Amino acid sequence: MNPTLEAQAAELEAALLYSVLVDRQQIHIAREVLSAEDFCKAKGGSLSANGRLFAHLCDMVDAGADHCDITQVVTHLRAVDQLSAVGGAAGLAEITNSRATPVNASSYAREIKTLANRRRLSRILSEASDAIANPGETLDSVLDRLMGDASAIRAASSKKSVVSIFEAGLQVLTHLDEECSTGGVHSGIPAMDECFGVFGNGTLNTIAARTSIGKSGLCLQAAEHIATDGKQVLYLSMEMPAIELAFRCLGNQARVCSQRIANRDTITSDERVHLLDALERYRDAGLLIDDSPHQTVGTITSAARAIKSTSGLDALFIDHIGLISYPSNQRRHEAITEASRSLKRLAKELSIPVFMACQINRKGDEQGKECRPRLSHLADSTSIEMDSDNVIILHRDRPSDPVTTFAFEKVRNGQKGVRNMRMDLPSTWFVDADAAAWDDMQPYEAFEGHHQ
Repeated sequence: MNPTLEAQAAELEAALLYSVLVDRQQIHIAREVLSAEDFCKAKGGSLSANGRLFAHLCDMVDAGADHCDITQVVTHLRAVDQLSAVGGAAGLAEITNSRATPVNASSYAREIKTLANRRRLSRILSEASDAIANPGETLDSVLDRLMGDASAIRAASSKKSVVSIFEAGLQVLTHLDEECSTGGVHSGIPAMDECFGVFGNGTLNTIAARTSIGKSGLCLQAAEHIATDGKQVLYLSMEMPAIELAFRCLGNQARVCSQRIANRDTITSDERVHLLDALERYRDAGLLIDDSPHQTVGTITSAARAIKSTSGLDALFIDHIGLISYPSNQRRHEAITEASRSLKRLAKELSIPVFMACQINRKGDEQGKECRPRLSHLADSTSIEMDSDNVIILHRDRPSDPVTTFAFEKVRNGQKGVRNMRMDLPSTWFVDADAAAWDDMQPYEAFEGHHQ
């Protein structure tokens, strides 16, 4: 550690200890900011004399003793054979002769915490340097660990994890006073927004279905709505290239069948105008697409963190979790479990909703006409059900039938239920089952409940 910083830390620690020894309230203020682990360490990494003293003062407070009575402090330290470890009676006397100002204890604590985090970051960078030189470590794993550790330091520095019920209640009132557009996103899909209201920050939301039922289309439809509503969205497509997603978005907006666009069928001059107008609508849309087929948990978290820190990020879509790459020596269900839990942690860390598409296993597909898939039919890992805040399962009695059952199987803040929607063919967007069909609508006439 830099000698100047070390001397500064020692001075601040002595000032804080003096403050908590002469003013009973200051230790409670200090404990909201730091712990004994934030004090400088002795050689070998063990607690220093100042760190040990702070820990014992906290123990005395927890036991109901008077930590401001120096006689009781000495008695306690002798009882646990720690008086010499904190510098002895002479060390305590030196602290009590400090010229620090007790009312500044909160400031002392924050500065000690900042120096502690500087030491932690220095250690993390040193470990990362060693890992880079290790041929057995992949660059993705090093970067993911580095960014995760750095994010943890930032999160711990920026907010406390324990609040009183009164403070939490104030947050509720603030939430009620905020505009509807804050604190999460709306999907723009009537059935989903009526059930969930808003997809809150920190939530993991799973959209599950068998192949070709429409889970990718549903993810893209929600992502497109969120992005054109002024939000920033990262869409990770491991199944379809970006141009195919653009076929769908432009075609759906211009009322030109995306299959005709993809196949270069004859497009009329009017349709070209509509496509250009639709493209203009996306000029400032914050929908970022990464169509790399080789995504890992590390590359996903790194990309999301980078965008969050530079341009901001309001929602993350992953299509789909079953296509995330994992090491060859790891079992599939273990890899999916790790991915699910990592995405849940990422949602909370970045304070954004994360949406992930998921397959239904074959048992769910074999339930028959009267029995739609359930949570137990999510493919690959039971962790997906446990980690998800909300789960939507799409089902059709016949794959060719555009009418699709939206089953809200898990709802964190609401009631479970079922709603029939319709894929508005040849569009890939979902609308209410009784909404006007594509052929009955003019170009740019909004889907019922969409773009509102």
